[in-house]
Formats: sequence, C-alpha cells, structure tokens
Amino acid sequence: MTSVTGEEAEKPLSVDDEYELWKSNVPLMYDFVSETNLTWPTLTLEWLPSSSASERQELILGTHTSGEEPNYLKIAAIDLPDEIIPGKVEADTNGTTKSNIRITKKFKHDEEVIRARYMPQDSNIIATINGKGVVFIYDRSRETADGFLSALKYHQENGYGLSFNPRDKGKLLSGSDDSNIALWDVTSKNINPIATWENCHQDIVNDCKWHELDGNTFGSVSEDLTLQLHDQRVKDAAGTKIVTPVAFNTIAFSKHSTNLFAAAGTNSLIYLYDARRPSEALHSMSGHDGNVTNLEFYAEKDGIVTSSGEDRRVLLWDLTEIGAEQTPDDAEDGAPEVLMIHAGHRSPVNDFSMNPNIPWLMASAEEENIVQVWKCSSKLPKIGGAPAIDDSLLE
Repeated sequence: MTSVTGEEAEKPLSVDDEYELWKSNVPLMYDFVSETNLTWPTLTLEWLPSSSASERQELILGTHTSGEEPNYLKIAAIDLPDEIIPGKVEADTNGTTKSNIRITKKFKHDEEVIRARYMPQDSNIIATINGKGVVFIYDRSRETADGFLSALKYHQENGYGLSFNPRDKGKLLSGSDDSNIALWDVTSKNINPIATWENCHQDIVNDCKWHELDGNTFGSVSEDLTLQLHDQRVKDAAGTKIVTPVAFNTIAFSKHSTNLFAAAGTNSLIYLYDARRPSEALHSMSGHDGNVTNLEFYAEKDGIVTSSGEDRRVLLWDLTEIGAEQTPDDAEDGAPEVLMIHAGHRSPVNDFSMNPNIPWLMASAEEENIVQVWKCSSKLPKIGGAPAIDDSLLE
C-alpha cells in the first residue's frame, strides 16, 4: 500500500480537480446547469427580457477574436427544461437536463465587443463599446445587414463602462481608459455626446453606472483611487468624491434602496455604502480570492448581491445575514452573508447576468470560451423558501 504524506494530503486541488469536485455536487446545489463551448470567448453577457412562462430565453453575447476573424455582436437563445419554468410541472432530473446556447442572429462589429447592454425601455436597442472606445448602437429587430444604426466616437482608448439609464429613455453612459465619461442620447440623431466629464477622474475609468431609482445620478470608479457620484444635470463636475482603499473595478446601485450601493476591486473585498454618508463604507464582505470584476444587485429580491472575480467564482450574497452568528464549522465555509458559491468555471469570469424573467436563473461567461447557464436549487432554504414542516412530527 502506498502511503500519503501530510504534504501530499494538503496539496491544493488543481483547477481540473476543483471542476470535477464541483460537477459531483451539481445535483445537490442546482436545479439546472448548462455549459456551452463558444468558438470565441465573450467579454460580455446579458439576459434579454422575455416572458417568465417561456422556455426560450435570449442573451446578448459578443466575440473577442484577437483579430483572427471578424467580430460580431450576437443574440443567443437557450431552450430551458419545463421544471425550471415558474408554474410548470417539476420533474426529478437531479440537475442532469442539458440545454445548449445557440446563436440566432449576429451583427458585424468593428473590433472586439468589450461590453454590450440593451436599453431598458426598448430591448431591441443594444449599445456596445470596443477596444478603441467607439460606442455602437444596434437594433436587433432588423435583419443582420441592417442592424447597425450608428457609431458614436469620442473616447480615445478602450472602454469598459457602459450603462443605459433605467429612468430616462435613451440616456447612455460610457467610460474609458482615457479617464473620461460621456453621456449620449441614442434617441436623437446627434452622434456627439450631450455631456462629458473630462476633469473628474485622473486615470482609467473602470466602470460607470446609473442609479437604479434616481434618473439623474450615476456613479463611476477609477484607477485614481476614487469613487464618484455625479448628477447628469451638472456637466463635467464631480458631485461626491470618495477616496477608495484600492482601485475599484465595478460599482452597482440597489434596485430596492435609494441610498445603498456597492463597489469592489483589486483586494477581493466588496464594500457597501450609504449614499447619505459615503465617506466610509458601511461594511466589507470577504469571499473572493483575487480581483472582483463585476457586481450587481438582484431585482427580484431585496438584499441579494451577485459578484464575479478572477478567482473563477460567482458569489451570491444575502445582506440580511450580515453579522449572523455561525458555528465554527459554518465559519470555515465563509462569511454568514455568503449565500452560494458557483465554482463551475475553470478560468476568470468575464461577466455574468441575472435573468429578469425567471427567478434565480443565472448566466456567466469565462475567459476560456465557456458560457454557463445555471439555477440554484430550490431546495436551498434562502432560495426556495423555508421547507415545509410535517405537522405530524410535532405531535
């Protein structure tokens, strides 16, 4: 018999070993998991609105071909099994049902698609930004050759910030490595910005996003170690400037609370802020191991936040559990606010999206050409609700 030394027993699992371990736990953790291998990686991903009763759900994807082939903005579809559609009869599939994403429409795109987002007031209108900072507007309802509407040129470098105003139709923000932020009105024929913020940040703008409940407010985060809150009515001026502990990569506003927002970046922590007293964070949450790349609040349920990172993880957080008591065994698994860890990716996560139609349905894209669609198990109490109690057991 070969003995195992203590050093061998403590050897960290390889990425492939971690993936196999995750696969073995899929039936316990998920109602549904699908994995699709794309021809080229996508840096961006977003679900499109649809009916919650529809098995077919659509997503926005892009391509990053490194110049080896033409790039495209793509519309993809996935046909889901009945058991994860609200109101449909559930089937005991143990998470084994497989559905694959397929491309239903594509539009030629100049350079790689860094980010793509649809306009909330008309989901046929999609904005993208490329590696040169050019913003493109498409209408996906048109045929492939005619989907392109306009190119909006202002930025001088690559851009990651792209956000449509959920309260003010057509207002689109873009942020760039050139340290500038631009505001566009895509409902007009004007191809120039209607406002710019050129003197607020002194380094790369990593993200800019609109407030979810206040149509005039947006936030931005930068490599210059500031987080700033702006008013679109006050051009080229920072409203509130917050010095950040590290460079933040992403910012997100609550869809339920006017004052709550979050940001995260290069030290693995997620910071929660109150807009009324933003100079110091309310709380920081630890769970990632490396840079946090994206952050969103969940629209369906208050207090739920999702984050992704270079550690190959997507985390769901429950803010109502902050400060909750834990047993020593539970504490080893993570902070009390960690609701679930999606550990199915084998490379850093580029983007994720929370489906607006079907509760708890997620999609996430990684660097190595993989897109996963997954739904947390409804048997998890925080997701499916408290389990039913058999009254007979209480007698």
